[in-house]
Amino acid sequence: MLKHLDRYTLRETLPVLLASAAFYTAVFLFGFFYVGSPWLGGIPLGLILKWLAYHVPGILVQVLPMAVVTAVVVPFGRLAAEGAVLAVAAGGIPLRRLAAPVLLLGLFLAGVSLWLNEYVAPWTNQQVRVLWWEEMHTHGRGLVRLRGRTIPLGGGLELYFKDYDYARDEMVHVRIQKWEGERATLIFADRGTYRGDRVELWGYQLFRVDYSAIPALLKANPKDLGQALRRVFLGALLPRKKGAVLTLKTGLTRGEAIARFADPLAADTWSLTKAWRAAHDRTRPEPERREASLIFHAKLALPLANLVLVLLSLPFAVRYARTPGLSLGLSVLIAVGFYLVFLLFRSLGSLSAIPPAVAVWTPDLAFAWIGWRGLRG
Repeated sequence: MLKHLDRYTLRETLPVLLASAAFYTAVFLFGFFYVGSPWLGGIPLGLILKWLAYHVPGILVQVLPMAVVTAVVVPFGRLAAEGAVLAVAAGGIPLRRLAAPVLLLGLFLAGVSLWLNEYVAPWTNQQVRVLWWEEMHTHGRGLVRLRGRTIPLGGGLELYFKDYDYARDEMVHVRIQKWEGERATLIFADRGTYRGDRVELWGYQLFRVDYSAIPALLKANPKDLGQALRRVFLGALLPRKKGAVLTLKTGLTRGEAIARFADPLAADTWSLTKAWRAAHDRTRPEPERREASLIFHAKLALPLANLVLVLLSLPFAVRYARTPGLSLGLSVLIAVGFYLVFLLFRSLGSLSAIPPAVAVWTPDLAFAWIGWRGLRG
């Protein structure tokens, strides 16, 4: 009997889940299309559809918890209104056992969202920005968007180039710097390219300077001047022949750099693994590690909200969602309420008001506790 009941519950729930996920995804896609429409004139339809398709994995991570709420509130509210829930309870089956299939469904969706966050959404989010600038607007010349700005390349490297040769896709008047305390490695180059995770420079000069030794240089006696100079200027590298190329490996690919810095709408290219490593990298400044920790916990907590919102929605659906209108209104209220609380606590974490883990997990734990108490009641 319980197997038949489980199948019936899923048969009532799954169509609503799929329809809700499709509806919310379509709403988000229309929003992106509407915002971008002033700049889409003359762009081939196939390229626009490809750009929209790259949004889908990231959107799904955001909308699945909302779809789960609707998928629970609408069918369980109808079952409660028809007396089916009361009949099952009269047969000795508690609400939490009736909810077992949708709880497993919530757990499955949490797993799907975690997989998307780790393996799919970081890359597709990057491709959204890269496609926009590299193919839709600059025809493979998206690097021009970084001209005149100092861009962190990872590994302590920072890139700046004054001009850009659009015809050759080359940076002009390039400067790369890396600081270790008060010691700096400075590279100046006439031109350079940035492809993949490699920067190639020619017409370059490299200098290593210890700025902490400059005060001693200024006070040095004439006879000690040579030794004091060597403490300041630690080394230099000049090309031995014309056309020599200096190649640097960066911690940030060209696509990632464009996705993050081409405009204020930086793409979320963090995976769970990348965020974890950054949060525990002692060579990074404390604010960066804190932000990485916040991102890591958020990328765990939001997928698990699929399970949390099943717990929360069930008791509310059974008690209050007696009509289709009430069901839809209640599902929106629960989803919006959760996201508002989640964003509030995440903001508190960003402001360093509370630790990142506490900020991100408090909404999940609080709403899960409320839902569990409702199920037991």
